[in-house]
Amino acid sequence: MAFILNALTCALGLLYFIRRGKQCLDFTVTVHFFHLLGCWIYNSHFPSTLTWWLVHIVCTALMAAIGEYLCMRIELREIPLNSAPKSNV
Repeated sequence: MAFILNALTCALGLLYFIRRGKQCLDFTVTVHFFHLLGCWIYNSHFPSTLTWWLVHIVCTALMAAIGEYLCMRIELREIPLNSAPKSNV
């Protein structure tokens, strides 16, 4: 459950820091790759359990999908067009 909540909060981080839907998958995979390296170094062996890999694959997909959805909502907002003059000169 903690990994899923982490994926949701990281998706919000993608919205705040990245703000581009096309780059969400790249940054998500990069973050999880660095996590894999950290786990490898900390445990002194490569993660080999099936549950570890399944949890991280699901969390990677969840983070990328939600982050891309949130970023696309921001990108696709209408641009307001004001026809009023900017100054009264």
